[in-house]
Amino acid sequence: MISSLSKLLISTAVIGLGLSAVPALAETGFDPLGAKTTDTATPAAVESKPLPPATEAAAPPAEPTAPSAEATTPGVEPATPATETAAPAATPAADAAPAPVVAATVPGMPVDQAIVAEIGKVVASATGDARRRADAVAKVYAARGNQPLWVEGDHYSDKAKAVIARLADAVEDGLNPLDYALPEADLSAPDTELVANADLRVSMAVATFAEQASGGRVAPLSISKDITRTPERIPADRALATVAEAGDAAAALDGFNPPTEGFRRLKAMLAEVRAAKSNAEAAPEPVALAKSLKPGMSDAGVPALRKRLGVAAPGDDLFDPELYDEALIAAVEAFQKENGLTADGVVGSRTLALLNGAHRDVEGEIIANMEMWRWMPRDLSQDYVLVNIPEFKVRVFRHGQQVHEARVVVGKATNQTPVFSGEMQYLVVNPYWHIPESIKVKEMLPEIQADPAGYFSRHGYEVTWDGQLIDPTRIIWDENAVKAVGIRQVPGEANALGNIKFMFPNKHAVYLHDTPLRSLFNRDVRAFSHGCVRVDDPMAFADAVLQGDPQWTVPKLQAMFGGDEKRVDIATHLKVHLAYFTAFVDDGGKLQIRDDIYGHTQAIKKALGMSQV
Repeated sequence: MISSLSKLLISTAVIGLGLSAVPALAETGFDPLGAKTTDTATPAAVESKPLPPATEAAAPPAEPTAPSAEATTPGVEPATPATETAAPAATPAADAAPAPVVAATVPGMPVDQAIVAEIGKVVASATGDARRRADAVAKVYAARGNQPLWVEGDHYSDKAKAVIARLADAVEDGLNPLDYALPEADLSAPDTELVANADLRVSMAVATFAEQASGGRVAPLSISKDITRTPERIPADRALATVAEAGDAAAALDGFNPPTEGFRRLKAMLAEVRAAKSNAEAAPEPVALAKSLKPGMSDAGVPALRKRLGVAAPGDDLFDPELYDEALIAAVEAFQKENGLTADGVVGSRTLALLNGAHRDVEGEIIANMEMWRWMPRDLSQDYVLVNIPEFKVRVFRHGQQVHEARVVVGKATNQTPVFSGEMQYLVVNPYWHIPESIKVKEMLPEIQADPAGYFSRHGYEVTWDGQLIDPTRIIWDENAVKAVGIRQVPGEANALGNIKFMFPNKHAVYLHDTPLRSLFNRDVRAFSHGCVRVDDPMAFADAVLQGDPQWTVPKLQAMFGGDEKRVDIATHLKVHLAYFTAFVDDGGKLQIRDDIYGHTQAIKKALGMSQV
């Protein structure tokens, strides 16, 4: 029979192994991803078993021996008192839970030595993020003399029980409680080894939850090279200090989640969606149409369309029940507007798919988008620009309130608009368009080779070398030449950037700008650019950006149109967030889902081991 102590030593080893599991698309050494029924869930499931009761037969405690230097170093090295994170972790925790006196009443090694030994086992078996987290936890314990944080005598404190209960509900946060190797809240520890093991399990659970809740479970760059966010994960030492000194431990843990309104709405919607599963009604009768339905047409599928939208047919006996009439057209337009489609009253393939409830893994969509909110800055700023790429929309916020919204055109799937945050610093009026190398090589070179002089003349392009204009007919055009020279389009009505561009310097060399191609804004799907963001009604957007500027106004900018290129520095810099949310809750409380045009949401769901529907 395996003794209680042996079971717990095995359990401790499981903590380290579970923390070092490496999912295919996560950071090296990152925590096991949730929602899996594969081996990554097994260690956590084992770790979730309750600690053995004190009455169970146990092997006699081993004679205390000094742990090896390799195992004890992380636990005994004191944290530097002057650091921002180590010092707060020691004092508040000591005040909140004085070190229990256990050595006189509990056989075995002193509790501080037991804690050092248990930490050594976890550190030895962990890698990557898990190892870093374990090292940070070790420093917290060292700063408080390696005394327990969560155990009082031989039982969990009330705060520890509250922590365990809150982490068990992490599914409400879109996370997986199995990641935290949670024990039961009841504890009866007959010796200090068990006390140390139990205490450390709670600390590691808090540290893991804090990092996942604040910064996510998946590394953004593992999803796409174009997602260059650096999540603001709350470090283990700060997390332990925050929870240990909190009057309400559950509220402190909840505070590790993003404080943004978009995240809070999705979390509430996740609860609604899950609650609705148990009360799910039968799917409505599908609508089948012979072809795209336009106003005034008749179709055998119109009665089903009426039923789907709740529009009663007129009581007139002479009325054609298959006629697509004005009342039904108005209902379709309202449905289209509500779902982000062009409200033209035409029931085409996209409108029909949404009407028929095109199958979506709604719960998975929400959880994946909650993950992307965890990558966003925790403070969006009071004045900022938000571009939601899959929604094809840009919004401007001033003093935390939305003051402008407009349609945008974003990058094609082959030239994706990157996902990151920057800071708008200046505008450029009458901009040159400096052609990126990829466009020069892949799109322009064949036409240039066919007719250099004519091509440059027709498109208003110039060739530069070392800052000087050169004659394109003097160049032998091949791939090396087109890469070596600069090609730019002169300012003017035909310029691809229009009259103005909005600059937030970044390594991706993308920006927001005007465009002469206005018709694209009428499309439902607006992914046509090479990565930059084209803004509909750019002067209304500029007016929102310049709100309160002491020097610049839209009329002043417009008076400059048609002249030379000019930089306009703005008085108040605005944060710019290029985001990718395929699921969000609108101001009316309705869940909105958009197409995953770049596949980011699907990739996140795959990394989290979720449904691939």
